[in-house]
Amino acid sequence: MFVSTEWGSCNWAMKADGKEMKKIIMDERSFWPSVVYSLKTTKPLVEVLRIVDSDQSPAMALIYGAMDECKEKIAKNFDNEVSSYKEIWDIIDEKWEHQMHRDLHAAAYYLNSQFRWSPNVSQHPEIKRGLYNGMDILIKSNDIYMKIEAQLDDYKYKKGMFGCRASLNSYIKRVLVTWWGHYGDEVPELHAFATKILGLTCSTSACERNWSTFNQVHTKRRNRLSTDRMNNVVYIMYNKKLKQKFIRKTNLKESDDPLVVDEVLSDDE
Repeated sequence: MFVSTEWGSCNWAMKADGKEMKKIIMDERSFWPSVVYSLKTTKPLVEVLRIVDSDQSPAMALIYGAMDECKEKIAKNFDNEVSSYKEIWDIIDEKWEHQMHRDLHAAAYYLNSQFRWSPNVSQHPEIKRGLYNGMDILIKSNDIYMKIEAQLDDYKYKKGMFGCRASLNSYIKRVLVTWWGHYGDEVPELHAFATKILGLTCSTSACERNWSTFNQVHTKRRNRLSTDRMNNVVYIMYNKKLKQKFIRKTNLKESDDPLVVDEVLSDDE
């Protein structure tokens, strides 16, 4: 970069700030190792943020497992040397425990068959505690509560329709709420509870983006549009974006499944 003719002819090449920037970037002992460290620690976190920010699939069922996977990826990036990643883990744990983690995250993790039936499923006590705390809050009828308690065994041990061939072939790929709708008929109370939990989002960003189309129309240059005309323009622009999004989703490959942490598409528009 700094030996190119473009840089040599750039005004910044002769300025103090430009020379200082060149000095920093050319310091191979400090700058580039810092860049590598930043990539190793932030890339897994950005992948989690993209899951939460995506409106392709409710993120409540994914966030707990995604955070665990994020930490494991960071550790792997440092060859599992605790001294290299412990500081980052401590920061993540502090933010997660005191600001982010809720019982609903743990309950959704338990009800997510993609995690629950995985051989690497977490057995941390807070998961089941979060499940029962969620049941205590959301299930008011004691009769329904006891039915759900009994039906959890069918789900955990893949009994009934949960253990049929179609269920076992599709629980990893199918949208969770849809999967529960297909194979939860024999446990209607648990099905209703799971659908309520797994259909929740973790962020309001998708709702906030709804305003972006309005903001694109309602600029200083266009603020004299009549109300009816503005509504029509917003309607057309927003539906155009929905059509484009539908086309993108239709063309998704299996490797682009939004449930896969590495491949979540950005919905920023």
